[in-house]
Amino acid sequence: MEQSLVSAFWFKLKKVNTLCATLSGVILLFMALSITVDVFMRYVLGSPTIWITEVSTYLFLYVIYLATAYALQQGMHIKVTFLRDFFGKRTQRILDLVTSIFAALFTAVLLWQVSEMTWTAFKGNWTSPTMLNAPYAVIHGVMVIGSLLLLVSFVCSIILQFRGEQTEPAGAA
Repeated sequence: MEQSLVSAFWFKLKKVNTLCATLSGVILLFMALSITVDVFMRYVLGSPTIWITEVSTYLFLYVIYLATAYALQQGMHIKVTFLRDFFGKRTQRILDLVTSIFAALFTAVLLWQVSEMTWTAFKGNWTSPTMLNAPYAVIHGVMVIGSLLLLVSFVCSIILQFRGEQTEPAGAA
């Protein structure tokens, strides 16, 4: 069976999502190591750093938003299946489709709001009121990227669910 255009796009999007999730993991590793170094410096050497806590707080946004679309494609988002399991396969498919549509609508609103917030920060040249003076547009920009990837992933997933096509490439487990 020939792969649809949406299916082919979904396959490429999954590679981008996987790359972003890998980057998220690298950032998380950096955060863990830098916090460990900061704890050592604070309690053993008595000389804490002034930047690690702030940078780790900002990087936590990157960890979350870069990994959400990957979590969706892997089916790792939290699901409450207690009532769903009482229904047949057809009804479960319809419920999955409806919940995906609502989640996509929520993600669209999220994208709209974080885009406005980021654009306002960019136009106003907002920076953090700390010694680091980090630009908020750069900090919040990852929320736009992550929300966009999540929304596009939801839309592709919904189209594929509606058509009854696989969301996994042939041969994948």
